[in-house]
Amino acid sequence: FLLQKLLHTTHNMSMLTIQAAARRGRIVTKNLSTRATSTSQKMKAIIFDVDDTMYDIATGFTDNRNGITIQNFMVEQLNFPDRLTAKTLRDEYFAKYHSSMKALTVANQEGKLIYGKDFKPEMLNDWFATKCDFSLIGPNPKFIKSLSKLKSENIKLIAFSNGPRKYVLKMLDVLGVKDLFPDDSVFAVDDTLPYCKPEPEAFQKVLDRICANFSEQVNFEDCVMVEDSMKNIRASKELGMKTVLITGTDVNAHHAIDRPTVSDPAIDVVCKDAGEMEDLIPGLWKVPAVFELA
Repeated sequence: FLLQKLLHTTHNMSMLTIQAAARRGRIVTKNLSTRATSTSQKMKAIIFDVDDTMYDIATGFTDNRNGITIQNFMVEQLNFPDRLTAKTLRDEYFAKYHSSMKALTVANQEGKLIYGKDFKPEMLNDWFATKCDFSLIGPNPKFIKSLSKLKSENIKLIAFSNGPRKYVLKMLDVLGVKDLFPDDSVFAVDDTLPYCKPEPEAFQKVLDRICANFSEQVNFEDCVMVEDSMKNIRASKELGMKTVLITGTDVNAHHAIDRPTVSDPAIDVVCKDAGEMEDLIPGLWKVPAVFELA
């Protein structure tokens, strides 16, 4: 408790410094909080969210997926009468459950899909993997180059998304990083249901699978979570992980409920683009990998 109070005090004293750094376009919280300083502890895994983390939210891809793409799915596959009716129900449940697949699963269980068709998760898996407008996004050369330097025997690369698995694998391919994330290093909402981020049970399921897949004991304290979502950043920090917030080039492109808050003490490092991580946290590229800031 005393440590938490001390960190909170340090955070408040540094608020103006943080905000000034944020206006310059990126921020590293080094020397602003005891929790965010470099550590010599070996890091064993970097866990990347996919959507709005591996690409810029300003592309509009997420709005396309969470807008017309999911609405058309509900009209064409679940017999909703129109897109507005579909949007109203989807948005209500998504706000509670943070994943379209979990949202529609729960809505179906609660008898809210009243238009004659039940929702089955594989339906959305196929729809998102084929109907999203993937032309809006593409590879990030700097991100790919920096990840390619990391050695799997030194630190593991993990992808963990609230999206359906077929869609997540398609996304990694479109973004040019599929070869860097083998199938046993990719986790989607299918792998964590009935939980999803930010529920701690979802993170625990993924951690257990990482330990099993790589025959190595990995704790949350050994992991770095890279996210665009504040709720997921806070959940990751509560579990003991180091955290990297990706804001994108337009903070206002995020929905207000989950808009990046760069002054939040749950954040260790903030950058606009995941391709900046090697510059800001060079220790992760060392052998052994450590959370050492520039």
